[in-house]
Amino acid sequence: MRKAWGVFIGAALVAATQAQQTFDAPEKSPIIYTIQSGDTLSQLSEKYFRQPADLKFIQHLNHLTNIDLLLTGEKLKIPREFVKQSPSHATIISYSCARPIRVGLPMRMVSMGSVLTEGAILDIPSECHVSMMLEDSSVIYLPSGAAVKISTLRKNALESSPEVQLDLVRGRLELEVYKGRSPTTPFDIRTPLSVTGVRGTEFRVGYTPSDQTGQVEVLNGVVEAMGINDAQSRPVKKGEGIPFDRTGKAMPIEKLLDAPVFERATIDNAAQNSYAIKFTGAPLASSYVATSATSANFLGDRTSQTMRTPTLITPPLSLQATFYELLTLSNAGIAGTTRRYGFCAAQLDVKVIRCKALFDAPLSEGRMIAFSLIRHANEQTQELISTQKLQAKNRRFAIEGLPAGHYSWRMSYAMAQGTNTEAQEPLITKQSGSFDLIALTAKTP
Repeated sequence: MRKAWGVFIGAALVAATQAQQTFDAPEKSPIIYTIQSGDTLSQLSEKYFRQPADLKFIQHLNHLTNIDLLLTGEKLKIPREFVKQSPSHATIISYSCARPIRVGLPMRMVSMGSVLTEGAILDIPSECHVSMMLEDSSVIYLPSGAAVKISTLRKNALESSPEVQLDLVRGRLELEVYKGRSPTTPFDIRTPLSVTGVRGTEFRVGYTPSDQTGQVEVLNGVVEAMGINDAQSRPVKKGEGIPFDRTGKAMPIEKLLDAPVFERATIDNAAQNSYAIKFTGAPLASSYVATSATSANFLGDRTSQTMRTPTLITPPLSLQATFYELLTLSNAGIAGTTRRYGFCAAQLDVKVIRCKALFDAPLSEGRMIAFSLIRHANEQTQELISTQKLQAKNRRFAIEGLPAGHYSWRMSYAMAQGTNTEAQEPLITKQSGSFDLIALTAKTP
């Protein structure tokens, strides 16, 4: 089984590389350095550049009359290949799988807190989910069935964010790219059909080898996407998606379909306190996907199901909320915007149900967590919790006594020591999100 896995991934990566060679990838943009007081090009070369550096070329590129006479505050263009580089890494911050996940080649086991470097290949088994964080706090989510190679992951001496290239050979990637990244620092995601350039945004990339189709969907920001047989890239904006056909050409850009909206709930099994949840779907939908989790931030165990109609049957519900993330698929396979719900239930006929929401906080052992929870109701906001000193137990914490309503939240903490041995400073994980909490009773209409 391991040999077959290695052959598949290797063949897929070869196919991806050959496909990418059929078009010219965008040239890497130069590093833009802000000149500080006292800087000279000779000093910068000695401190930051590889040797020997072509100072005459930089002088010509920047139209400088004197390499040792630089104006404070001016911008200096420096070719990336001139600047010293060092390895960067990604840290596994969530891991949900009943069986071991291996990375290689050569093969080794990964777990919570594992550090991955350039060249790592990850193949996520069915019904498993992994996420990893880069040194600039960008997060890469690897859902069930994804297979990806970290082809480039390195830092240069003049930029704080790493240069990244991911080769997706199967499945989907979900990315939250650090918004403070320099727009010129490369962050590219490639498939055998397309290349997508990231400039600080939240988006998804998908590729299905069996159908030889691919997709890019943008939730925030803008990406540049192109097929292997396209003459040029196209900007894909927030709320848009672009499919790629099997020939490697981009199809028309689509507007992302809205996520299903909660409509009503009825008792499905009174003895087990399970419900049939009906949602209002989108007119142009081909199907719907519902991903369930026990935690509001979806970093723990998750299970996904595809539905022809927007109706789902819940497991037995209690005052501890079960969370669902719902999205709509178009006929071209474009996944739409997402909406998250938490469903809790009481078997007793009570007027107000107070529910409990769990949050996963991996790698937070012994660390203080900054956490804020805000309830939005009747065009007003109420900050229910604002603390810098929350602590997790067994990598998660619970917020109890929550009435139904719409909530937004955010949290951050430094990762526990020992999980990030290559970093000079501890990684700070930052998360935020929202959900609609819906309380159900036996008399729910």
